[in-house]
Amino acid sequence: MQFWAIIIDSFRESKDRKIFWVMLLLSSVVAAAMFCVSFQPGRVDIMFGMWTIETSAFTSADGLRADRLAAVIIDGIMDHVLGFVGIVLSVIATANFIPNFVERGTVDLVLSKPIPRWRLLLYRYLGAMSFLGVQTAFFVVLTFLVAGVRWNVWLPGYLLSIPLIILLFSFLYCISALVGLITRSTITAILLTLLGWVIIAGVQSLDDMFVLYPDWQKSEAAYHTARTARWIVPKTSDMTRLAKRWGHATNFLFLVEPETTKDRELVQRAEKQEAQRAAMNPVVIIGSSLLFEVCVVLIAMFKFSRTDY
Repeated sequence: MQFWAIIIDSFRESKDRKIFWVMLLLSSVVAAAMFCVSFQPGRVDIMFGMWTIETSAFTSADGLRADRLAAVIIDGIMDHVLGFVGIVLSVIATANFIPNFVERGTVDLVLSKPIPRWRLLLYRYLGAMSFLGVQTAFFVVLTFLVAGVRWNVWLPGYLLSIPLIILLFSFLYCISALVGLITRSTITAILLTLLGWVIIAGVQSLDDMFVLYPDWQKSEAAYHTARTARWIVPKTSDMTRLAKRWGHATNFLFLVEPETTKDRELVQRAEKQEAQRAAMNPVVIIGSSLLFEVCVVLIAMFKFSRTDY
């Protein structure tokens, strides 16, 4: 009962904020924009045919290639909407959950309850996660229905992105929670969390570059350092890749035939890199990332338990 009471209270707090409704509105706008687009053999119609883009990328001898269309849709949504914009907005929206929790007056009332401190913080942490859970489920289900009804492209694997995006957010929110607990500053929590995300993404991108450019591997010290660092940090980019893998997504660039030998070799290496990442065991990706999150959350719970408010 105590757990659900704190979860519901946290969700109500998030619902009272304007950004909660702004994010729901943005999700509706994206779904409406998708509904205004239709695909025909040889062309893409925008705004119900007001504009037309001639293309053969989605067309074969048998007509419209729905599998290619679905792959590109999933890739774009996972990269730009769910994987970037949605996460940034969620970090901003939830950054003040912990700082508000430890404010004078609020924390005094909370600590008067017969619940261990570590459990109070954990419940508050999970309550913030409910914010993203509702937002993600709404967006994914809505766009899933639009793709199915409007384009007749049903993507059951796309629905698996709901738990994966929630996990992806949790790997970043643990940083926000710890920073917010220590500094009691919402702005600092936002900035350091986003900075942490940039560093994490940079570590993963650097490791990827060693695959794209094999000559870099001649520097063994740098290569092994990048490989080790990748396993320490949360696998945010690999989580996105995993969602794409389960949703059968494909980058549009892979559908275009390169014009030069150099470009063809680069695309082949990029495809090899994607294949290697896609072949990674999901248990390893999620488990190693959760280990990072658990360590950060344990530090936050220890800090909260030991601090005199």
